[in-house]
Amino acid sequence: MNQLSKISVSGFRSIKQAKIPLRPLNVFIGANGAGKSNLIAFLQMLNFALSRGLQTYVQKHGGATDLLHFGPKRMPVLHGQLTFRTDRGTNEYRFSMVNALGDTLIYTHEEAEFQDEDHKEPLTIPLGPGGHKESGLTEPWSEDNATARVIKSLLGKCRVYQFHDTSLESFIRGKATVGDNLYLRSNAGNLPAFLLRLKNEARSNFADIERTLQVVLPWFQDFVLEPQEEGDAAKVLLRWRMVGQPDYEFTSGHLSDGSLRIMALVTLLLQPEALRPQLIVLDEPELGLHPAAERVVAGLIKSAAQTSQVLVSTQSATFVDHFSPEDIVVVECEAGCSSFARQTPEKLNAWLERYTLGQIWQKDIIGGRP
Repeated sequence: MNQLSKISVSGFRSIKQAKIPLRPLNVFIGANGAGKSNLIAFLQMLNFALSRGLQTYVQKHGGATDLLHFGPKRMPVLHGQLTFRTDRGTNEYRFSMVNALGDTLIYTHEEAEFQDEDHKEPLTIPLGPGGHKESGLTEPWSEDNATARVIKSLLGKCRVYQFHDTSLESFIRGKATVGDNLYLRSNAGNLPAFLLRLKNEARSNFADIERTLQVVLPWFQDFVLEPQEEGDAAKVLLRWRMVGQPDYEFTSGHLSDGSLRIMALVTLLLQPEALRPQLIVLDEPELGLHPAAERVVAGLIKSAAQTSQVLVSTQSATFVDHFSPEDIVVVECEAGCSSFARQTPEKLNAWLERYTLGQIWQKDIIGGRP
């Protein structure tokens, strides 16, 4: 499978400089403020940039002053490089940004590169003249260049998911437009529409989702997804039935925060492989889950990592217990600078004879604790 093999970042929030090799499964652990969320925010920024939303992202997140490491006076330039391994060779996306008028960020350098394994010289394509406010990958001409088109496709298949907002006013609890079902959105705001698509087009996957939810939510029987015409577009609400109450339909308003999150997680991880992103980034998926549900979600993550790359940030020691040492990346912050260290079985084998991986972390043997 195509794989993001390395992320290089300098000058972004707490990440002064870091080169992070990645595997199919990557579980980032560390104390609050260590820098886990900053790495995810960096990838999220690239999601916005691919839809001409870089300036929107910058302003919503405090401007360049808050995004640059200790501000533009200390670190005036943000550098990023993503390296992808594919069947044909190595693809790289590189860029630099600087602070500009209005406390925003503009590109000073942006390029895509392809290195065929059979050729020594890489093919490098400039993506902008410098001084451009939005990524050159969003320009119409980029579709006519094979290298730029491949990089855009690879980046577009890296998606960040955060199911934290489950308030009564959140998108995930509201009605979704039936046609908004191309993919599961980052906040699961179109969950009922996406589930309806799976019910109609991928019945086996839909059945797996319902069966898995019946394991972690024993009171759950099945979904009731019935579109209703509202104005110019059909809408669908997340409705479901309870075991023993087949004649009464509940809505998302009857669900706890944790139950709603696990519905979104299970849907994300059990959707058809053809629809699943090539890189799934999950920010604290264990939030609000029972330990038994953590075990199920961890199993789904490991299964998904067989065909899609997965990057997870977590604070749960019991969740960490379900993974292997080589999956773990310890994030620590010293003097405001984040570091990233991948663990190895050789380093931890002696400890694992007596303790679980989560206990080793809690005992501060591998770092990553307050």
